[in-house]
Amino acid sequence: MGWLRLPIAFLLSVALMAALGVIVQTQFVISALKAAGAPTGLGDRIAMTGADLIGLGPLYGALIAIGFLIAFLAAALLLRAVTLPRAVVFAVAGAVCIAVMLVLMREVFFGVPVIAGARTLAGQAAQAACGALAGAVFAMLTGSKPRQL
Repeated sequence: MGWLRLPIAFLLSVALMAALGVIVQTQFVISALKAAGAPTGLGDRIAMTGADLIGLGPLYGALIAIGFLIAFLAAALLLRAVTLPRAVVFAVAGAVCIAVMLVLMREVFFGVPVIAGARTLAGQAAQAACGALAGAVFAMLTGSKPRQL
């Protein structure tokens, strides 16, 4: 049963990043709308967040899974060469993965940022912070081997 631990931890970190990333990006979009004078209330925030989780979440999650697969494999290899804590290495891998992914998505889609809430530096930093958190969670879930009875 121990072999399931790694894929489950991976899927949980991808789901965490996708959910947090979508929620954060939606809040950035709503804040921009509010700054432009659009009336937005708590009901709008909740409705838009739910709609984005359903509409954007699966596609963003698939892209995150591809990126995290590459980033976490690189982090695991890097851990063989450095003495940094696992959580730090995987957090950096998650943050860098998301930052690179946002840049690549913008380049692929002719300069248009696909994640609307990441059009600003603050939005990009927030997405990278979510990636760092997801990477740290992956490291925590996979860090020590469970005890055998």
